[in-house]
Amino acid sequence: MFKAIQCLLLAGVVSIPAAMAQTPDAPVQPKTENGLRYLCGGVGLDESDYMKSQARSHGLLMTFATTDGSYLANVHVDIADKRGKPLLSVDCDAPMLLVDLPRGDRYRILAQTGGASLSRSASVKSGGGNRAVFVWPSQGGQSEKPTRAEKLGQSDADARSSAHEEPRLRTQSEMGK
Repeated sequence: MFKAIQCLLLAGVVSIPAAMAQTPDAPVQPKTENGLRYLCGGVGLDESDYMKSQARSHGLLMTFATTDGSYLANVHVDIADKRGKPLLSVDCDAPMLLVDLPRGDRYRILAQTGGASLSRSASVKSGGGNRAVFVWPSQGGQSEKPTRAEKLGQSDADARSSAHEEPRLRTQSEMGK
C-alpha cells in the first residue's frame, strides 16, 4: 500500500511540469524553437490582457503596431545574440510576441512585415518587464502622428470617452504589401 502511494505521488510530481508548460485554459499556447519558448498572441482583449500578464515571467515582450495606433499582425521576427548567431526565426500572426531569452545578454531583433523591416537591440534583465516596441508607418505614410481625436475624427472630449478602446488589428495586405 505504501509503495502504491509513493508511485502515485511520484507520478503526480512528474506530470506537474508538463501541466504547467501548457494550460488548456490559457488563450495562447507556448511553442518552442531551438530550445527557446515563445508565445505569439494578443488578438482581442482576452489574449492581449493574457500576454501582458505573462510578460513578467518571460524574457522579452515585443509589440507590433503602426503609427496610427493599430496593432499589427503577420510579422516575421529574427532574433540573434550579440555576436549575430541566429537564435529564433518565427512568423507571428498576432501583435505581441513573448520570448524566453536568457537573462543578462543583449539581442538583435529584426522584424519584417509588408516589405518593411525594423531592427532593435534589447537587453534582457532579470525581473521581467523587458520590452521592444516596433512601430511601422501607417498606410498613409504620415510623417507626423495625429492625435487620437484626429484619428477618430472626434473632438478631444469624445476621444477621452473612447480612450479605452482596443486598437484595430491590421494585416500586411491592409498596409499596402
